[in-house]
Amino acid sequence: INAEYGDDLVNKLKRTTDRYARTAKQSWSQERVKFEKIKRERTGYSQQRSSALGLLDRFPTISEFNGYFDRGLWWLPTGGDLMRRAPDKVKPYLRLSRVDKPIGSWLLFLPGAWSITMAASHFSIPHVPLLAAFGVGAIMMRGAGCTVNDIWDIDIDKRVARTRDRPLANNTLSKQDAINWLIIQLACSSIILLSLNKPTIAVGIASLGLVAVYPKMKLLTDYPQVVLGFTFNMGAIMGYSAYTGNILAVTPLALYTAGICWTMVYDTVYAHQDKLDDIKVGVRSTALRFGDQTKPILSRFVNGFGWSLFIAGVAAGMGPTYYLATFVSSCMLMRGLQLVDLDRPHSCWEFFVMNKNIGLLIWLGAIIGNFL
Repeated sequence: INAEYGDDLVNKLKRTTDRYARTAKQSWSQERVKFEKIKRERTGYSQQRSSALGLLDRFPTISEFNGYFDRGLWWLPTGGDLMRRAPDKVKPYLRLSRVDKPIGSWLLFLPGAWSITMAASHFSIPHVPLLAAFGVGAIMMRGAGCTVNDIWDIDIDKRVARTRDRPLANNTLSKQDAINWLIIQLACSSIILLSLNKPTIAVGIASLGLVAVYPKMKLLTDYPQVVLGFTFNMGAIMGYSAYTGNILAVTPLALYTAGICWTMVYDTVYAHQDKLDDIKVGVRSTALRFGDQTKPILSRFVNGFGWSLFIAGVAAGMGPTYYLATFVSSCMLMRGLQLVDLDRPHSCWEFFVMNKNIGLLIWLGAIIGNFL
């Protein structure tokens, strides 16, 4: 090259090569800086996540947590106790209303109990007659909702292992029997509702539409749990309204939001029990929609649950025990998601039952927090 083209070309080639070398070196340095930054961020996230998981490991397992409450509430009659004492002719109707599994009535009652308690004046106990009315109303409306669900789903229930022994699916009761029983339950619920103030009556009547359409949502959308959340947590608004006459205050709306997030968590895990049968019969759910991402997605709903409860507490001026109960409850939900095996129905059921105890813990924290 030197002989044929001279020194000028050689020098030009050297300058060009040096320029490309410098550019490559600068580019490598920039990429190295980016890589180190990403590495530091990921390491920090991993350390935070490990720290969070280490904190959760200090909490009891699902079985241990449920066991604490079972021992503390030994005096409460169970669904099995009620079924054993009931006359034989009544038992199919009680099973239709899921009296043998009272967990649903608890989950319907508790948001209303939180709301009534947080609406009470400081240094006072919750309004006991109102709590009693909401308790009976929760049992009646939960029974009515289950009856409507079984009337709509009678053909589907016959094809799902967990539900084929329900009174309508196994022909213990006729559809007309179920309709008559539904009328009785709605009549009892109406008597309770009409004893409340006008804003609460209006909310209660509006919620009946959601009760009626929810069973069909399982065939129309992948998100029936969202509709259930809107339906099941109306008590958060109604309880506060029944005590104060105010529907649009921050406290009941924040509790309602917390309840919807909570329902998304426990009912999605509950739906994992039936996912194989649901695929066969065409039932849709967030369990199928979220799939392998169920736990990460539900952990975000747990965050929403905790923050919404915090906002409700600040708005109501709650004491420290309420916030402690909220923190422990949120951590137990995270712990439960960490431990639950979504492919084992018994594990999903155990997680589902745990939510009654989580709700009771929050309620207890709110009651004590009214005095601090």
